[in-house]
Amino acid sequence: MSPEFLAAGAPAAARTPLTGKVERVSTRAWSRHKTIGAAARAAKPGTVVVVSPGTYRECLVLEHEVTIVAEDESGLVELVAPDGPAVQVRGGSTTLRGITVRGGGTGDAAVVVSAGYLELESSRVTAGFVHVGGRSEARLTGCTVEETGTCALSVADGARLAADNLIITKIVGVAVAAGGSSHLTLSGAVLNDVRGVGVRVGDTATAVLRTCDIGSAEDAGVEVRETGTLRLLDSHVHDIGGDGVRVLGSAGLGADWWPALRPGRPDDLVPAEPGETGGVVVRRCEISRTGAAGIVTGGESMTLLDDSVIDQAGSAGILAAHDSRLAVRSTRVTNSTQTAVALRDNTQVRWRNGALTGSKANGVLAVGDSRLQLHDAEVRESGFTAVHLTGTAAVTLHGVTITATAELGIRASGRSVLHAKDTVVEHADLTGVQVDDAADAVLREVTVTNCRNGVRVDTPHRPLLVDCTVRDIDQTGVEIAAGSAPTLLRSTVASCGAAGVFVDSDADPVLDDCAIEAVGGSGLAVWTGARPALRRVRIANVKKNGLYFGPGAHGEAEEVTLSRTGYPALYVGAKADPVLRRCAVLDADEDVSLAADAEPVVEQCHSERVGSAMWPATAAVVPASSHTTAKNPATGGEAETEAPEDPLQPLIDQLNGLIGLVSVKRDVGTMVKLMHLVKRRREAGLAPPPMSRHMVFAGNPGTGKTTVARLYGQLLAALGVLASGHLVEVDRGMLVGEYVGHTAPKTQAAFQRALGGVLFIDEAYALVPEGQGSDFGNEAISTLVKLMEDHREEVVVIVAGYPDQMGRFIGANPGLSSRFSRTLTFADYSATELVRIVEKHAEDHDYRLSEKASARLAEYFATVDRGEGFGNGRFARKVFQEMTENHAGRIAELDDPSDEQLSTLEAVDLTDIAFDLRG
Repeated sequence: MSPEFLAAGAPAAARTPLTGKVERVSTRAWSRHKTIGAAARAAKPGTVVVVSPGTYRECLVLEHEVTIVAEDESGLVELVAPDGPAVQVRGGSTTLRGITVRGGGTGDAAVVVSAGYLELESSRVTAGFVHVGGRSEARLTGCTVEETGTCALSVADGARLAADNLIITKIVGVAVAAGGSSHLTLSGAVLNDVRGVGVRVGDTATAVLRTCDIGSAEDAGVEVRETGTLRLLDSHVHDIGGDGVRVLGSAGLGADWWPALRPGRPDDLVPAEPGETGGVVVRRCEISRTGAAGIVTGGESMTLLDDSVIDQAGSAGILAAHDSRLAVRSTRVTNSTQTAVALRDNTQVRWRNGALTGSKANGVLAVGDSRLQLHDAEVRESGFTAVHLTGTAAVTLHGVTITATAELGIRASGRSVLHAKDTVVEHADLTGVQVDDAADAVLREVTVTNCRNGVRVDTPHRPLLVDCTVRDIDQTGVEIAAGSAPTLLRSTVASCGAAGVFVDSDADPVLDDCAIEAVGGSGLAVWTGARPALRRVRIANVKKNGLYFGPGAHGEAEEVTLSRTGYPALYVGAKADPVLRRCAVLDADEDVSLAADAEPVVEQCHSERVGSAMWPATAAVVPASSHTTAKNPATGGEAETEAPEDPLQPLIDQLNGLIGLVSVKRDVGTMVKLMHLVKRRREAGLAPPPMSRHMVFAGNPGTGKTTVARLYGQLLAALGVLASGHLVEVDRGMLVGEYVGHTAPKTQAAFQRALGGVLFIDEAYALVPEGQGSDFGNEAISTLVKLMEDHREEVVVIVAGYPDQMGRFIGANPGLSSRFSRTLTFADYSATELVRIVEKHAEDHDYRLSEKASARLAEYFATVDRGEGFGNGRFARKVFQEMTENHAGRIAELDDPSDEQLSTLEAVDLTDIAFDLRG
């Protein structure tokens, strides 16, 4: 379309004012012209045909310059076609103003422009559509097209059509269709009540839509096919039955616009601004409430989505498929019913700035051989894993924040490749970053925080983590699964509830210049057959061992520093033979603990400020031990590390030392005695009595189920019933897959990790949601039942959950009731027991409760609401934490507090927790 046509509207002749010669048309008997056609034929150039109100049944054929206007523009002039189009423009320049044009049928054309130019102003077209073809031009201003079939506006061939402030409604089919090599411009158009597509652009046509409102289309709001070109600007597409914007093809924009994507190199993230022709541009638009995807790109289309919002899509917010190319800038995708952004096939997406929030499924799902570069964006509040890539997809994240996801923050599976830099993953209900199957990953300057687990690597490739931070993790900071071999450089793992780094069987990781600190378990735990290479690793402030080598573990530790550990800084299990060079233990009660037949190689290691030291106080060469002893530098003799005479007793003491749980402790004690009898009968060559070791733990949250399960595994290991007795805790999300064929491998992987120990399935009833008979959870249960049979001597399975839910779970599969014949009921803690729990936390953290504080605490626990979700022991821990915070605020106001004031929690420290206890 010529710039003059688009900018200025009709040619000068078409905008002739009502001056000069006038031909009048009226149905009255005295009128000179009874028909509009007669007046038009009589009109000379510059003549204006003025039509009086009435209904004119005729077909206008216009081939020269003429202006036809209603005497008044109240819609009282109606032109009705008895057959065929009511208006045909075959040449010249025609203006129609204030006319109602009624076609001969809803599926036929009411207005046809085949040559010349038509200006249609303040008019209404009904029972037929407007077609502009050939090399003609047309402009519609302030018009309404309604109640038509097939389409409302059609522009084809090389024609040009512009419309301002157009209303299109009640259309059966496509409202506006541009085909051939035509040009379409809509400005301020309103489309609604469309049975098919709002605007369709196909062939090599070009369409520009500005400030349009496209709503209530049953199929798609806007559709681009073949090699069409679209500019959708400042518009609103809403309440669509199918896709909001559907791009099945488009004109190309050239290789310069889309240079090759390089995984891990986001510098060329978003292409240059496209020109006026080619591709699809959606800018400053809102696409909302669609029945299917907000935007779909397919074929070999090229699309730029800029400064827009996609909200409440019925499926994916954006779906990119086939060989399409999509560039996105400063765009938000919110509240999608499924995944916010889904990529598949060979599609490529570049995205800079914006947010993906509130999706009911994934934030990003990349499958097939798709490619994504996401830069400076946020993925928040996803119902499933926030960013999931699988197949052979490659995803690069740079400056991305991933927060508040119900499953994993990032998961790379299949044979996908993940690159992440300067990225934050936080508040994932499961694992922050997981790399599994045959996927690979490079993480640089990535922070994983406030997740259930930090990073899990379970792949035969060698993922690389550089300058990463994993902190404030509920359970394990970094889990390196069996057979995996990641490399961690200059990374920190801190504030974890369990182990800082866990290295599973046969794993071969490398940790270089890393720090592990402030963890509730062991700093770095190495399992049987694993061979980690540790260089310049610093482990400090851990509740258990700093460095734990389990039975049969291997590996090398060079220049590793262990300090401030709750257990011996270094533990080496039976037949473990790690090589330790130039390592140091600082500020610990005990430096080294060796199992009876441990075989470590120790070279130039030393201890400083250690209560019970095996290593010398200054660095010296210590010969490698070929048997179960190591030289004690203090005496020069051998320091035997003998197993206790009764390995069960310390564990039984721990069990009996638990607060409350009287019946549970009795039942576990009975089980231990029975297992001991089984062991002795086997040693005597007698058949063991029939029994099942698997159990149901029924109890509300915070009643000690996980703690007892862990002790139970350790007790069975001490009896020799289990190989290791370690605990693997899982839930539905770690067993059930996201698609068909995914659940069984996930369940098998979790079960394999638990071999030799205890598989603890928390909230097991979630595997059989009420009212969902075909859920993937049933597949997980079936897989578990078979595995329990195949490995009945190698693992103990404990299922746990609310008492009133566990019966439904056991009844979900016939194989469960026979395998889980014993149920332990964990009663809620009494007020007195909750007080004792708080006192125990206080003792563990060098606090004490005053008598008045204990009394008021008992009063509080006796009156606190114990509705659904009450946390029992967790609640008591939270109360203790809040008391210490209140205590800190109170002490901070004192000029010179005494030691007793610094360590004593008073009743006043309960004031802000629930109610005023100051009396």
